Amino acid sequence: MARQSYHEGLKLLNEEILRMGSMVIEAVDLSTQALLDGNRAQANSVIAGDEDINELGLWIEGKCLALQAQQQPVASDLRLLHTCLLMSMHLERVGDLAVNIAKIAKRIERTEAAEPYYEVLRKMSAQALEVLRQGIKAFADRDAKLAESLEIIDEPIDEMYKDILSRLLHPKEKEEAAEAYEWATHIALASRYIERMADQVVDMGVRVSFLVTGELDAEYFDRALPDIKERFGE
Repeated sequence: MARQSYHEGLKLLNEEILRMGSMVIEAVDLSTQALLDGNRAQANSVIAGDEDINELGLWIEGKCLALQAQQQPVASDLRLLHTCLLMSMHLERVGDLAVNIAKIAKRIERTEAAEPYYEVLRKMSAQALEVLRQGIKAFADRDAKLAESLEIIDEPIDEMYKDILSRLLHPKEKEEAAEAYEWATHIALASRYIERMADQVVDMGVRVSFLVTGELDAEYFDRALPDIKERFGE
């Protein structure tokens, strides 16, 4: 009976990761649209909804630890628990980044000079959403190949981020440089947050690949260690 309850717990945990993924996808979609459209009400809804994402992340964390303590799982079950634990951490971070974008959407004043940057932000946002959707799909389908391809899907986002920074740092016209003083910081931060979202999903892909293959990526742990220390302590 205890073993049946354990497997039901694993199934529920898997379902809740997917539900958290859906919530984060919605938060990213709404926050980036709020930024692009100047929709402050939509931005407020993202900020208010972040508490639900955080609470679900804490539930997943507690469930992972409880199942591990109760059953001492091995092999694939242990990898699933560790993957779910870190997936929830990455998803929560993406949700936090969506909140940061929503806060920018409430503050930024759109100007004519900013329009070319908004076009790049629109493309970045669409690509980041695609990376996120594919990352959740890789987990749902246990698709290691898709998980490993996330880094390739992420590459255009990195290039667009570099392009925005380059254009902000080296404006073509002096007038543009003077006017940019009011909104350039917000544009730079928004593009950085979108770029970081995609990076978090790439790291999620590494976890999915480990779940499926059992092979660890040492480079991932070098990238993830600061986040892990922040969440769980030194």
